Amino acid sequence: MDVSRKHFHTFDALRFFSFLLVFLHHTPIPKASVFSFFSKSGGVGVIFFFVLSGFLITYILLYEKNTTGKIILKKFFVRRILRIWPLFYAMLLFAFLTPYILDLIRLSYSNEGYQPNWIMSVLFLENYKMMFSGDFPNVSPLRVMWSLCIEEHFYIIWGILISTISLKRIPHLIIISILFANIMRLIYYKLELNTADLFTNIDYFAFGAIPAYILVFKSEILIKMEKLPQSFKYLTAGASVLFIFGIPNVNFEWIYFFSPALFGTFFSLTILFTLPQRNYLKISDSLWFSKLGIFTYGLYLFHTIIINLFLQLQNVTSAYNWYLLAFTSLIITILISILSYHFFEKQFLKFKVKFYN
Repeated sequence: MDVSRKHFHTFDALRFFSFLLVFLHHTPIPKASVFSFFSKSGGVGVIFFFVLSGFLITYILLYEKNTTGKIILKKFFVRRILRIWPLFYAMLLFAFLTPYILDLIRLSYSNEGYQPNWIMSVLFLENYKMMFSGDFPNVSPLRVMWSLCIEEHFYIIWGILISTISLKRIPHLIIISILFANIMRLIYYKLELNTADLFTNIDYFAFGAIPAYILVFKSEILIKMEKLPQSFKYLTAGASVLFIFGIPNVNFEWIYFFSPALFGTFFSLTILFTLPQRNYLKISDSLWFSKLGIFTYGLYLFHTIIINLFLQLQNVTSAYNWYLLAFTSLIITILISILSYHFFEKQFLKFKVKFYN
């Protein structure tokens, strides 16, 4: 089993699918529309981002430690910084300037939500500001940045943990993380706090770490996976899709506690089924939505800005206008994200090669 490969097929398609869930959630779809059923799954899209990130980061760390005997955390953190910080801080600057820009072009802006605390925002603590205020920031794209704060906290803590503990203890770390998140979720529920921090979401990353650990250390499991019927693998992926859209539409209080394990398990299995060398789940990288998955980071950050801009520019009162707004917003978001990636983000990404072993 070749674990040295850096690119995983199907992942870009899954990233774009996750983004679409978030995009639909932020689109002003009328409640009477059949599409409102699908728009409730934005949070599930974020969950899958967490699971996928848990896989990729754990794979990178485990592979480095297994092949070299150690993890150079400085280089790992610099690579993450080059990927996340440039666009993150560019968007913070845009958010800070947004009220002045809107005044300049004479567009109104919403006063709903709290005034940002820019120190909290700069320090990747927006999620805690949201948790303790019980509200969202009143400017885009800050309201979606809470998940990036969790990601950043995960990089730091997971990197330190995996570099410190022995490789044979990794399964214990995964199990403890899953149990810990569920305990913290219960505590936050009792305290009526939003679950928008790493403590209550680390299980999703841990579920992603499971296939990463199998890929690096348990290749015999992947060989067994090759022998499973292809129909079973597609059935599992299909069940994941049903859960993605079904569970957010279920009005049942205790689903809050059951759904994380359900999503984590099925998303982890979906990733696992893409990893064998033969008889695997695959979405071709040549498909247009797979190619768009490369730009997911920009898509995630830009889409609320574009949606809110079009909401200001046109009246979406009829049942038909929201279709036009959604389609136009999606196309513009894609175009801006492509430009951002090639002319801004890649200028920093090209330095990552200097920070590999």
